Amino acid sequence: MNAIFQELVAFFGDQIRTGSALGVSQGTVSGWVRGIHGCSAEVAILAEERTAGKFKAYQLRTSLTKASPTLNANLRPIPSSDQTGNPSVQPSSTWGVQ
Repeated sequence: MNAIFQELVAFFGDQIRTGSALGVSQGTVSGWVRGIHGCSAEVAILAEERTAGKFKAYQLRTSLTKASPTLNANLRPIPSSDQTGNPSVQPSSTWGVQ
């Protein structure tokens, strides 16, 4: 049994309500709980939204691990003094359409 999905079902009340809240069937929710298959990234993100963040998408779909915050932490902002103010799309790349 998959504990995180059991907790998700408990949050919504039962498998039918969980499926209804997330747009999937009760059978799909049963598969999550029994560990037969996982949920899609889209459903994991929806679950995070519908539970107001109690369940994080990366907890329900491990491929969504916290890569984004790590990536964002490693990105260096470009100081405004280094920016030219010129548009990044050159007129030649738009065939003269602006």
